[in-house]
Amino acid sequence: MSLKTSLNVLGIIQARLTSERFPNKILSKIGGKEILIHCIENTLKARLLSQVVVASPHPLLVILTVPLFIGSEQDVLGRFYECAKKYKADTVVRLTADCPFLDPLIIDLAVVYFFTHNLPYIYFAPVDGLDVEVFSMEILKEAHKNCTNPQDREHVTPYMRRKTKISIDTTQDLERARDYYDLGR
Repeated sequence: MSLKTSLNVLGIIQARLTSERFPNKILSKIGGKEILIHCIENTLKARLLSQVVVASPHPLLVILTVPLFIGSEQDVLGRFYECAKKYKADTVVRLTADCPFLDPLIIDLAVVYFFTHNLPYIYFAPVDGLDVEVFSMEILKEAHKNCTNPQDREHVTPYMRRKTKISIDTTQDLERARDYYDLGR
């Protein structure tokens, strides 16, 4: 799989230690390695990412092979925006640190799909744990600027999902679908 682009495609692995259901889960080991390390190693095998960063509110105690960006714990959308801005991203690939089986081929496929279909946001999820989201810096900036709902800020992409919805349930959806159809011609 090959996609030549001069754009900075930044993989951001979202990591935290304060899960209510399972605190410190990303530091739990599988096969002698922390879940976070499995996630990083698999992500680094993706060929279409320019760079990979872990974005966390915590100074993580594991030895990372990628940069660590420290940001807000509650405002994850703000953490993503500030991280993407710092690393001068054109495109962001959102991954989560509790997915040790991330597949680099799926990451690359999601990036190719994103660039091929000219959407500002896509969500790939063959199964839970292999999910990948790709979005433009423009829609990340827009979401950061416009989102006031705490749920939207905690989960990063709900605003983007609503904004890029192309299924048709309302007349507004129909107009958005027509616009998308016209873009593809």
